[in-house]
Amino acid sequence: MAWRSILPGREISDPREDVKTAERFGAFRVSDRAVYLPGREYLPMAALRRVRLYSSRLNTSGCCGLGIPVWYVLLYHDGETPVKLLAETREQAERVLDRLRTAAPAAEVLEPKE
Repeated sequence: MAWRSILPGREISDPREDVKTAERFGAFRVSDRAVYLPGREYLPMAALRRVRLYSSRLNTSGCCGLGIPVWYVLLYHDGETPVKLLAETREQAERVLDRLRTAAPAAEVLEPKE
């Protein structure tokens, strides 16, 4: 099965080879050319415009309660809906942010939202 860009017309050349160079962060991977998502989809780095880190709580009881603290990395791009990446820890989210700063230096990094 082939990799597919989430933005039609914004494909990278040979994503099958590029994904092999990508660093894994839980369910997604980040290379110099794309962010690879579950479902064999990717977001090209050239389409990335802004990035934001924010914290939330994942409620495991289905009701009220404290919940588990989680971190997300939001990727705003040329399309309509931002991509939300779930990081396992704040440290992992920071590593993703550092990787994105290197791979997409033109993308604006917004202040973390806590």
